[in-house]
Amino acid sequence: MKRPLILALLLTLSIGVGSLSAQDDARPYDGTELNLIYFEQPYFAGLRELLPEFTEQTGITVEIETLAEVPAIQKIQLELAGQTGNYDIIGTSSANLPLYAQNGWLTPVQTFIDDPALSNPDVLNLDDFIPSTRDALAQDGTQYCLPYFAATVIMYYRMDVFEEYGITEPPATFDELREVAATINTPEIPAIAMRGNPGAAGNVWHWNLFLRGEGGSFFADFPTDLTPTLDSPEAIAATTAFMDLKQNYSPEGAANFTFDDVVIAMQQGRVAIAIEGAPLAGRILDPEQSQVVDKVGFAVVPGGAAGRFPPFVSHGLCIATDSENAEAAYLFLEWATSADVFKRVALNTAHVAVTRNSVWEDADFIAKYDFDYGGGSFLAAFQESLNLAPFDYYPAFPAWTQIGDIIGLALQEIEIGSKTVEQGLTDANDAIRQLLEDEGLL
Repeated sequence: MKRPLILALLLTLSIGVGSLSAQDDARPYDGTELNLIYFEQPYFAGLRELLPEFTEQTGITVEIETLAEVPAIQKIQLELAGQTGNYDIIGTSSANLPLYAQNGWLTPVQTFIDDPALSNPDVLNLDDFIPSTRDALAQDGTQYCLPYFAATVIMYYRMDVFEEYGITEPPATFDELREVAATINTPEIPAIAMRGNPGAAGNVWHWNLFLRGEGGSFFADFPTDLTPTLDSPEAIAATTAFMDLKQNYSPEGAANFTFDDVVIAMQQGRVAIAIEGAPLAGRILDPEQSQVVDKVGFAVVPGGAAGRFPPFVSHGLCIATDSENAEAAYLFLEWATSADVFKRVALNTAHVAVTRNSVWEDADFIAKYDFDYGGGSFLAAFQESLNLAPFDYYPAFPAWTQIGDIIGLALQEIEIGSKTVEQGLTDANDAIRQLLEDEGLL
């Protein structure tokens, strides 16, 4: 009587152990805790809502820490330089990637993409990423990070203001933009808002579209000849046009405007034109806060003699070299940048800047984001800008961060009138030359 009972118990126990073992094989990183840091964006708000699903699938928990943009980047760089191991996953822009890669702060995701035991090619689907967003986060053919955010800039304009002054088309050139600004500018509703705070993510972000549009460049022939050329006739013409708009047709305090200030000015109807990030449309058109929801048109930014050059940067998720959980971190990256997650985050938040072609072609995505109030399709302007935007909008090398700071301060000095265009650009050019010489790059 007892023997069959014992055998039955042993059989039941063996089945339970076998099931548990299979579960362990399916979730080899069960109990792993990952920490992620970057600056706050709608993408992360949407991602937090889906994290329980990832934990259920893998047993991995993820803590997402977000700060304001500048403090986040500063903290990330301190953490990476100190090899603290506090963060497994960090966000970065393609502009900062060369610095991180050169310093050995990141483990390339290519390491895991090439591992068939870890990577799932159906979920990863590298070819589905918008090529520029993917390639911007690679170095020398090695993929360092997976892109989640395709950033470019478009022109938002008040259709009602344009109609009042008989303007039937958005300006396509810098000359036309200046003519429109002079026509519509009033003390109550200044013509245009652009960023004024110094730095690569500030005034340089907008100024460079003028520089490149006029045929100017940062260097004589990057990367073979790093002789700085900010004092060229093209750079002077571009800066003169940029400053004319900033000084004569912009709101009070525009020299310190961040992207938040530009968004709020447009959202509240306090400017007629805003040149600002396409991914920020959700905020500008937020029906609970915006006073211009059905009055906004969308267009590609104007250009100059050399053409149109919308700003471009790709933001991605990367694995810190000092992470002790690199494989688990890669699994999270693969999941967090999958087409399914992107679509659901986009539909649940204002994250429109997705980096996968399949989501851009999705009917639900189009239904939510294809704003068109009679002044052009938002998605069409966004996509055309991404197509026109140069992959190398900023030069990809480690010294760029410091160079961007030098240029940004010079532009602000010019805007507030403490230096002329020529003097400001000459001083910046000399400072950049000295920096490159000190670094042994020139």
